[in-house]
Amino acid sequence: MRDKVRSADEIAEVQISTGSTAVRLMAGDPEKWGPATRETADHSMPYTVAVALIHGMVEERHFDEACLRDPKVLALTQRVKVQASKAADRRMPEAMLCDLKLVTRSGATHAATVEYHKGHWKNPMSDADVEAKFRSLAANVLKPARSGRLLERLWNLEGAADTGEIIQLTVAD
Repeated sequence: MRDKVRSADEIAEVQISTGSTAVRLMAGDPEKWGPATRETADHSMPYTVAVALIHGMVEERHFDEACLRDPKVLALTQRVKVQASKAADRRMPEAMLCDLKLVTRSGATHAATVEYHKGHWKNPMSDADVEAKFRSLAANVLKPARSGRLLERLWNLEGAADTGEIIQLTVAD
């Protein structure tokens, strides 16, 4: 949906319709619309949707203090509306149905439906996706060369003669 607008400022409202369990866990408490901590933010549907629409992705850095206090993210978070969907509840647990409707300030609407999120067994991540996610998460802890060696060992775990080497590679530089 992010490519449908030039800026998050153009978004009047984001309407999300999904399973009642997801709504309860990720949008059922007032703090989900103004998360004060990393732990609340990473379990906040309104916050992560706002981050994705503004930044095009949700990464580790988006749970740092600067992003948690970013006025643009907080403003868009307030424009996210979430409701439970009977259709989504009927599809659980086989599908994780989510309907998203983006309404711009000019009145244009854009809609998308996701049945199986990236990483669901019916929409698996590719090896390249897994590697990119690993490198992104490891970047704050390990130097690129070390995370590359660790990743290579993990991809070939079945042939590892010494798993201690793998553990040693996880130690921060």
